[in-house]
Amino acid sequence: MIQLFQDGGPLMYPLLAAALLGIAVIFERLVVLHRVPSPQKADQELEKIEGALREGGLENCAQTVSKGKGILNYIFARLLKRYDTLVIEKKDLERARGISKEERQAQDAVTKFLIAQSEMSEFKDEMNITIDDASKTYVTRFLPVLNTVGNISPLLGLLGTIIGMIIAFESIAASGTGDPRVVANGISQALITTAAGLVIAVPTIIFYRYLGNKADTARSSVEMYAMAFSNTLLALLEKE
Repeated sequence: MIQLFQDGGPLMYPLLAAALLGIAVIFERLVVLHRVPSPQKADQELEKIEGALREGGLENCAQTVSKGKGILNYIFARLLKRYDTLVIEKKDLERARGISKEERQAQDAVTKFLIAQSEMSEFKDEMNITIDDASKTYVTRFLPVLNTVGNISPLLGLLGTIIGMIIAFESIAASGTGDPRVVANGISQALITTAAGLVIAVPTIIFYRYLGNKADTARSSVEMYAMAFSNTLLALLEKE
């Protein structure tokens, strides 16, 4: 095997690096996606976070989330950050408009209702965007690297093929065609790098498709719980 690697020429080193990188990403993603909580576990995590919110407010909730791990805690943390930003933006907007607390209280019920509904609709859209972005970021992290490895490996193999054929033709030009051993090194390098590139690319692309589908399934399974927590935060915002 070592001799075969050496016969493949210098391009075997980037091919080896691509193979090791692909294996590392596949292993890491399999572990992460395997740890996506079951419905029972997700219910427990949601109840724990909402309990912390009820008992100690946002600060206690944030501390509880920071101690947890996994996709749900990651999404919950992103939602809390976005919630804080929305509250600050709401206060800044009211301040910029020059609307005091007394003026808000003096508004008629219909106006207050329409303004509140408009704000809540915007906030809900922002929270939904946060959920989608956070879940996608968590489950698809490093998958583009896997896609790159799958696409670039055959190209490296093809480059090795071209280099090997150039070496073979240069040997023919220098020594003639009488001895097959003259071109053996070049042709050997050409075939080995091509085979190595395909051996790396095929399983890498298969795992990329498999992990992509598994990531989509994971997103679907947790977004319901993220939406529930988002609605809890929106209800809290409505009371303010």
